[in-house]
Amino acid sequence: MSEIAVLCDDVAEAVARAIKELVGTQKGNRVVGMGADGTPSKLIDIVAEDAALEILASSGIDMKVVSEEKGSFAYGERPEFTVVLDPLDGTFNATRNIPFYSVSIAIGNNDLSDIRYAKVFNLANGTDFTASLGEGALCNGQEIQTSSVNRMQDLTVATYAYDNGWDVLKRLGRQVRRIRTLGSVALELCYVASGSFDAFVDTRNRLRMMDVAAGLLIIKEAGGKVTDGQGNLPNGELSVIDRVNIVASNGIIHTALEKTIGL
Repeated sequence: MSEIAVLCDDVAEAVARAIKELVGTQKGNRVVGMGADGTPSKLIDIVAEDAALEILASSGIDMKVVSEEKGSFAYGERPEFTVVLDPLDGTFNATRNIPFYSVSIAIGNNDLSDIRYAKVFNLANGTDFTASLGEGALCNGQEIQTSSVNRMQDLTVATYAYDNGWDVLKRLGRQVRRIRTLGSVALELCYVASGSFDAFVDTRNRLRMMDVAAGLLIIKEAGGKVTDGQGNLPNGELSVIDRVNIVASNGIIHTALEKTIGL
């Protein structure tokens, strides 16, 4: 696991260096193609992914990779694990120089339920969230835990309301204290893990594995709870196409939160 942690560190550092001159620029915001996930690719996305994949390829380790732009592929003939990679989560923020965008890396096998190492690195300020299965969650090397808030009226919740998310937003708005949308799901999940947020809700069936794979392990290792919008534990093949719903919380108010949003 220490070798995997170093590899993930190297990926994050390479991405940070590669995109530095593109952040907040029109050049970085230029659409240059279509990603494997079916969304437009900005130049800054391609540069970030190329930097990440160069590190993974040069490691000499056989692995499967699931990444936003290039999709699913393998290095070597006998993959030891699967890397679920979002090289730039929060592209809009990065192109507008809003300091909340990240690289998200999860190491697992074939399913969202078996992630065993996770890293989410804020590329704007260097805040570093990591977790190893069964060993807790860290922020900049210090142990983190979810919040102790136990009343709905005191909650701070991150959620996304556009498209088919308005009904959930209205239900939450009548019950909780604050609602926030910051633009990088991976980091927002880590904010739940560290207690800055009390919960995260997205039941629009739009979240990709690359968005959430790392953050979910970090929340669980910090003492929180995650379900799929139907009260079940999130699962699903590690692919670029599949979409998931996520309800994540400090665990204390999870049942009440699910009831509030209509589950």
